[in-house]
Amino acid sequence: MWLKNNFWTFFCGLFALVGTIFGIVAYSSWSSTQTLKRKGVETVGTVEGFNRNRKGSSAPVIVYTTREGVEARYYSSTYSSPPAYDLGEEVKLWYMPNKPDDVVLSGIDSWLFPVIFGAFSVIFAGIGYGGLIGIWRKNRNKEKLKESGQTILADVVDVRFNASLRIGGKSPWVIVAQYFDAHSQKVYTYESDNIWYNPSPFLTLGQKIKVRVEPQNYAIYEVDISFLPSVGN
Repeated sequence: MWLKNNFWTFFCGLFALVGTIFGIVAYSSWSSTQTLKRKGVETVGTVEGFNRNRKGSSAPVIVYTTREGVEARYYSSTYSSPPAYDLGEEVKLWYMPNKPDDVVLSGIDSWLFPVIFGAFSVIFAGIGYGGLIGIWRKNRNKEKLKESGQTILADVVDVRFNASLRIGGKSPWVIVAQYFDAHSQKVYTYESDNIWYNPSPFLTLGQKIKVRVEPQNYAIYEVDISFLPSVGN
């Protein structure tokens, strides 16, 4: 039941966590590349060949000579199709003096992973943190309504599924109510929070229920469903 009542908080929190992890990975990858460029030895290598994966993409094999005159090879893990480099092409690279296998190439090899993980970070974190901010604002509005809200009586016009949410193959119910403000000549429609059982037996169409609204903005509201029985299972 906790998950049902707090699904969006859990969902947004999970997305925020994943987005944060992607962001940390992106930053670590970028930072590692910058450190290697700053502290490593710059030299030029030659594309000796390619490793290919099952999808037909290729990653270059670079042969280069260290400043001690030792020939070394770097096997890139960045696959692309078509290949990012041509056979025999000279490529600038940086390597750590005490660890020649720690290499970064110029071009796509140096920025692809930070960009990919950074993009995923923006997407997941944007959804997650954006949703959490929305939930925080909603809860803050509820607290304000408890302190200074105005109670109006709205007419029940419908009881329906909230099809946008589905947990365990089931969707919650919501009560839909309308209120006509004679002063502004406007009709306001209100939806209750999710209810995990059919509240229809405890309601009648046209029944008046309480809705707490912001006196200066009737669009900020909370439908009072405290009159309904609590969930037993």
